Amino acid sequence: MNIVSWNVNGIRSRIFNDKTSTQIGKVKDIYPEEKSPINLILKENPDVICLQETRCDEIQGERFKISGYKSYFNASKLSDARGPNRYSGTCVYVKQVKDVKSVEFQIPNFEDKEGRIIILKVEQITLITVYAPNSGSNYENKIKFIEAIVDFLSKLEGPVIFCGDLNIAVDTHFDKTKVKPVPGIYKHELQFYHRLININYIDTISKDDNIVYTWWDPRVKKVNGISKVRVENKGWRLDYFLVKDYNQVSHRVYKNIGESNPLGSDHAPIILKPSV
Repeated sequence: MNIVSWNVNGIRSRIFNDKTSTQIGKVKDIYPEEKSPINLILKENPDVICLQETRCDEIQGERFKISGYKSYFNASKLSDARGPNRYSGTCVYVKQVKDVKSVEFQIPNFEDKEGRIIILKVEQITLITVYAPNSGSNYENKIKFIEAIVDFLSKLEGPVIFCGDLNIAVDTHFDKTKVKPVPGIYKHELQFYHRLININYIDTISKDDNIVYTWWDPRVKKVNGISKVRVENKGWRLDYFLVKDYNQVSHRVYKNIGESNPLGSDHAPIILKPSV
């Protein structure tokens, strides 16, 4: 299967079209416009599209339709600044021809109130997509998440595909050993990645991918509306595909998708495909 993972930084804003969430208003059904980031992704013929940081409740999510796909949304159950239409959230679009046997939104030992996890059994594959907490604003929750997800993944029998925004940076444009640790590169966060490798999960990043990074700081100086560090590819790798007993696949960073003025997201999508 071809599978997309992308932190969209809000599905209601400039993902299906060039409008903000306010401009979209109360339009009943919203389909991808020709030049939209989602339509560019659809040109890659994905079987599954996993989106993180959707900032969209289930009712709003039903408005965002992709012909030939069924959607599953998991939204925050909190309120105010961390309410469902302002914070966190995940969703998955699956081609309707695929046999989705089950859908779950919780794992043992981690009470997810922020819509961070979706687990699907698609045909014979267990697919888990996550939007991991950021240690900068969710330090204790990130620790709980790491322990629970490692335990959960260790008990799954393959084939398994684990993807999403892990909010850890195994690769950075700078030397991590020469800077003070910050969220994303704390010791326990980097160990999280190696713990997954130690329980037989394989990082599928293509050896030929020269982009590698998936996030670029949007707060820095802009060049033609795009952050200067994105233009220069000085980023962090926060988004991953890790697989177990699922061979001959690799993923690449599609830096060009959403890289426009206005910017679709501060993350780029990654796409898992059979290896050539």
